[in-house]
Amino acid sequence: MIALAVSPQLYQNFALAIDTSNCEPVANLGSDNVDRYSYSSSINISDNCDYTLDIKFKHDESLPIPSSGSQCDPSIVPPAIASDNLPYFAFRWAYESFSKKIKDATGLDHISIDFNPCGHPPMDVFTIPHYDLHLYKVSPEFRTCMTCDKIPGAPVCDPGGQSTSNGKAFLNVGTIVAGPDAGKISNFPDGFEFGVADMVPLMGTHSWDVSQVPINGNSWVEPVWVMGTYDGNVADLEPMIPLSFMTGNDDKSYEETLTYVGQTMNELPNKYHVSYDSESGFVTFSMEGQSSTCNQGGAKTKKSKGKKAKKKAK
Repeated sequence: MIALAVSPQLYQNFALAIDTSNCEPVANLGSDNVDRYSYSSSINISDNCDYTLDIKFKHDESLPIPSSGSQCDPSIVPPAIASDNLPYFAFRWAYESFSKKIKDATGLDHISIDFNPCGHPPMDVFTIPHYDLHLYKVSPEFRTCMTCDKIPGAPVCDPGGQSTSNGKAFLNVGTIVAGPDAGKISNFPDGFEFGVADMVPLMGTHSWDVSQVPINGNSWVEPVWVMGTYDGNVADLEPMIPLSFMTGNDDKSYEETLTYVGQTMNELPNKYHVSYDSESGFVTFSMEGQSSTCNQGGAKTKKSKGKKAKKKAK
């Protein structure tokens, strides 16, 4: 694991100066409309200042699904083109801002619903059709400046050399510098490891509990919790959901409790739950935590426009 040490006391502040001359157009973040997923979000805040954030969406059946491995092979030129006129392996991103109430309570800025027909690395693990729900703490405008020098022919940052402050910020993952948790990533669950080969421009780093990685894509049937950093800060929370979990004739449910090392961000969720209702086709992602704001009697937003313990039930 490669990491640049950052003191937890400095954690809340971005450490490097971001060069705005190295930013990309906001259009590169994908569509700014998530209506194709019948998306909605709501939040309840209890009298004890605990929040429950609910996100509902469903798979868009018009999205392409590859029928053979060759359709997902980026080395084949020209690549196989799907029905939406994109290569099968291309990213399909769509984002929308959270309501002010959700932003104030959770520190989250916007959601990006990202469908991956071919999946993504690690190879033979997450390379099956799935959704990444990126819950970003930074704005879309900031994400446009999360750029880097990429490995030639690959959509990821080169860990061996970055020429800009924007690119170097990917290598600053906010590790704890002293004490029993030295070397671990601050505000991440214990066991999470920085994927040096998984730094994605406009997105951030990717870290997860390696003990939870499926043996192969065929064995990946339940959500996996991922988190990302940029410039020493938590940039996003990311439940990854295999398409097989959110389709079919059977209801499905998955729940996981979360704890963190070196925690300085009280609003991080302490539990999340993902359920699939086979009758409606909707997936509901819920997460619970301590709200940064509190209002007596709780409140609920309207549809927005704008080591761990597991429990499973099926």
